[in-house]
Amino acid sequence: MRSRFAKVAALFFISGMTGLLYEVAFSKLLGYIFGATAYAVSAVLAAFMAGLAAGAHFGGRRASHLARPLVGYGVLEIGVGVVCAITPGTFGLLTDAYVAAARAAPGSLALLTAVRAALAGLVVILPTIAMGATLPILSRRLVGTEDAERRLPTLYALNTAGGAVGSVVSAYVLLPTLGIVGTIWAAALANGVIGVIAIALGRREAPLSPVHVLSEVLPKSAELKAEGESVHKAEGDSASKVDTAKTSAEATESFDLPFHLALAFASGLLVFAAEVVQTHLLALLIGNSAYAFGIMLAAFLVCLSIGAARAPALAKKYGSSALVFGLAAASLAFAITLPLWDRTPLAFAFFGKYVTSWTGRELVRAGVALLVLAPSTLCMGTTFPLLLTRVAKRRDVAALVGRLTVANTLGTIVGSIATGYFILPALGSEKSLVLVAITFAILSALAARRGSQLNRTQARNLAFVAGISVILAIFVPRWDMGKMTSGANVYFTMGPAPDKLEMVSEDVHGGVTTVARRGDILTMYTNGKFQGDNGFEMAAQRRFAHFPSLFLKNENRALVIGLGTGTTLGTVAAYPFGRIDVVEISPAIVEASRRFYAEQSFFALDDPRVHLAVNDGRNFLLVTTEPYDLITIELSSVWFAGASSLYSHEFYKLIHSRLTQGGVLQQWVQLHHIRRRELATIIRTLRAVFPHVALFEGGAQGILVASQQPLKASESKLAEFDASDRLKATLAGKRLVDTIDELVTSGEDLDRFVKDSESDGGPILSTDDNLYLEYATPKGNVLSYVDSLNQTMKLLHQYQTKDCRARHLVP
Repeated sequence: MRSRFAKVAALFFISGMTGLLYEVAFSKLLGYIFGATAYAVSAVLAAFMAGLAAGAHFGGRRASHLARPLVGYGVLEIGVGVVCAITPGTFGLLTDAYVAAARAAPGSLALLTAVRAALAGLVVILPTIAMGATLPILSRRLVGTEDAERRLPTLYALNTAGGAVGSVVSAYVLLPTLGIVGTIWAAALANGVIGVIAIALGRREAPLSPVHVLSEVLPKSAELKAEGESVHKAEGDSASKVDTAKTSAEATESFDLPFHLALAFASGLLVFAAEVVQTHLLALLIGNSAYAFGIMLAAFLVCLSIGAARAPALAKKYGSSALVFGLAAASLAFAITLPLWDRTPLAFAFFGKYVTSWTGRELVRAGVALLVLAPSTLCMGTTFPLLLTRVAKRRDVAALVGRLTVANTLGTIVGSIATGYFILPALGSEKSLVLVAITFAILSALAARRGSQLNRTQARNLAFVAGISVILAIFVPRWDMGKMTSGANVYFTMGPAPDKLEMVSEDVHGGVTTVARRGDILTMYTNGKFQGDNGFEMAAQRRFAHFPSLFLKNENRALVIGLGTGTTLGTVAAYPFGRIDVVEISPAIVEASRRFYAEQSFFALDDPRVHLAVNDGRNFLLVTTEPYDLITIELSSVWFAGASSLYSHEFYKLIHSRLTQGGVLQQWVQLHHIRRRELATIIRTLRAVFPHVALFEGGAQGILVASQQPLKASESKLAEFDASDRLKATLAGKRLVDTIDELVTSGEDLDRFVKDSESDGGPILSTDDNLYLEYATPKGNVLSYVDSLNQTMKLLHQYQTKDCRARHLVP
């Protein structure tokens, strides 16, 4: 019996891995269609969770009638693999359907969210239903086994641990190596193997008899014993017998199903509420790269799985009181770890002196994530498995596991949406964690009154733990947001503390946006990463608009993707465009731009020609139909998770289709903390779509300019622009024609740079599928800022265009 269970547990562990791989891969593919806003991400998450809940429901209902549950499990695994393997081929149709719906109902967020959820559901509904049904079906095998209270939570723990391993493997191995579709196919192959093995194991077992589901009391001992003996016989373990006396005592114990469903719902709600807040914080404190998000998810799932694995021992030791004390322990853990969060930047600054390799710094990130997550998440991880232990010995275990899983999954949906959209923006991350801690304490008290028998000592201990939790949560010292937003995780250094934080705003779209004052300089940061200021960087921010404007044929419509401080937008608005669309994903950045940088942007957001959309830039372009004469893109850094989707071949083709015949694209590219191959890859990918490309350098920033037509600037037209009072205010006494001299390389010189980079491993084409830039560019962050910038500039000057004016200036 034990060897057979070990094999099944191993299969379920691998199934957890593949499930996480599908979730990550499909989320990326759906993000290309629906965008990266929190609304779009939540719609996809809701579709995933709804499918899992439906699967748990149907699996729980059908499992009790399965004679060979392992065979049923195997069929489901094969079905998941087959459906997921062919799904990527449907995304073209999905894109067309979404674009048509979005264009038919512009501006309707509610309708668009419903469309996203429905279309995502079409993609994931079949595999997620099958995934959701697996635990209830496997629980059917445990009917009558002596240690079912241990084995059921163990299955749950191993499946969760498999998800943790899948998170790490996807981020560090599969996605960088195989790409999205290759990762999906690898997972599908694994599901097929799991299914074949499970079917082979299941056919060797004796069939089980049907079970009447959801009886109000536990089964009679004789019935349970008989079924248990048949299972043990089928497994080949005649030594194990059902504890008749124990089962007889349980036969009269009633099972309060509504109460347990409520606890399962509350558990899912609180776990996902905590995950939303903690992931939001870890993006600020651990990092924004795809690797960092893989670490965060893995750390969270590892802790949940360890907590789940501890549940049977807690249930054996504390009986019906285990869940009550588990909830109280979670409350206390949240309270005592609150002071750790604003200490994490100190860890990065310390290790930055000694750990200089990329691998070493990733391990530091993982260690810090585990340090702040482990106490609370380990305790949270016990809650749902402790509920599973309460039903593990029942004959209708499969149906009950299905119902509990449905309630738990619905709780996760409510918890993630309510926290992300309402609680976090209203309270901020610190107070949101305080609320989670207090809610766990309240839930513990409610569970004690309704679901357990506590003696006087236990009741006194519980009251003490819950009370201490609430007191600590409310009265611990408040966080130092200046320290937390220092961005120490990026380059493992901490700059000088600001004189004052003028603004701290949190939202699930853009993270934590701050405006820091140092003397007269106001600097905007997103998750500790520089976005712009009202000082030395203003000249560079204005150049972002001037460089592409040299080559404009017409000034009818312009699009600015990424608002930042609004300085570039203000410069674009100085040109005689008839309409200017600006797209910014974070409402907090819009607020900061209006409050602190309106003057330097010449109050551009109030210009009647300017139309603001709080949206994902790529998604905006996908849906819009109007052509633009100028598209300018400013992102924080290429290595941000998801940012590489605006440097991919598919995105450049989308840009190409949205530009007028003589339209111009401008895109910022970093020249520091970037290696030769990644820079060459960006340029090659852009050159594969646009025949005419030039690279400018201004203020140590790289600016790529591309067009379908030759990049020729009219000297007479530039002179007319120079005469404009609005433009004079942006040029700081310079002439527009003089900015041509800041061009570094273009045309065949740029092509030579790309070709010669083949000696460094060769630049590849960056695509939505291979995710090359997303996983390669973060490795450049271990380089020195000064050294990497100097090295890049020295390299590019080897390919410098000798006479820029002769090549690019016409009368």
